[in-house]
Amino acid sequence: MAYLSKLSENPASSNDNDDDDNDMSIEKRILESNPVMESFGNARTIRNDNSSRFGKYIEMKFQSKGGRATMTPNSVPSATLVGASIETYLLEKVRLVHQSPGERNYHIFYELFSMKYEEDDDDEKEQANQPSAIVEKIGLLDYDMEDFTLINTSDTYDRRDGVPDEETFGDMKRAMSIMGFAPSEVRAVFEVTTALLHASNLTFELIGEVECALVMDNPHLEYVVDLLGITKEGLNQALCYYEITIGGIGKKGG
Repeated sequence: MAYLSKLSENPASSNDNDDDDNDMSIEKRILESNPVMESFGNARTIRNDNSSRFGKYIEMKFQSKGGRATMTPNSVPSATLVGASIETYLLEKVRLVHQSPGERNYHIFYELFSMKYEEDDDDEKEQANQPSAIVEKIGLLDYDMEDFTLINTSDTYDRRDGVPDEETFGDMKRAMSIMGFAPSEVRAVFEVTTALLHASNLTFELIGEVECALVMDNPHLEYVVDLLGITKEGLNQALCYYEITIGGIGKKGG
């Protein structure tokens, strides 16, 4: 992918200022998608600290220069990379709820905790986008990795290759900025991801012989409904009750 991007690079874009995310070329934006994919789709396994746990199909889109591609002997058609689309499939979903000893869940769940030790950015005008404000909003201020069932089953929290989570987290945030994510969108992604951490700590209580209900005074429940923008009653209905439709007639159960 890097070779094709470089081969089709627009000469005018090769002089882009790498320090200005808004002026990044199409080629650089496509290549910068890797840190995002790795944070959300890679994990530490027994054999590899950055193992890809999903498949991806990348379609790169080219436009011929001058309206049509030119072909000369011993050369390739002249074309410019104008975009790309990425489709993911076969994500290892079981890893979300169980990790074997010595393995981790997906990197992003551990990287989020690095925000607790970040300093606020003096250049950031929106207080809601400051690391301290995000950490408080998503409910990680008073919790550590060991407190969440989603990532504590294997009792493994670091990487053996020496790559710190704060470093890959910084790479991912920069990549999202380069790819055009607005700060509010980045914050929303973190909120939904952290909601999964809190959801793993939800508890249930028996009601009668066969039914159950969410424990409403669980502090993690407050974060789940707030971060996902739902109600406790709606979540309880979705998790504890089901409806079977037979012949167009619905039958509810618990």
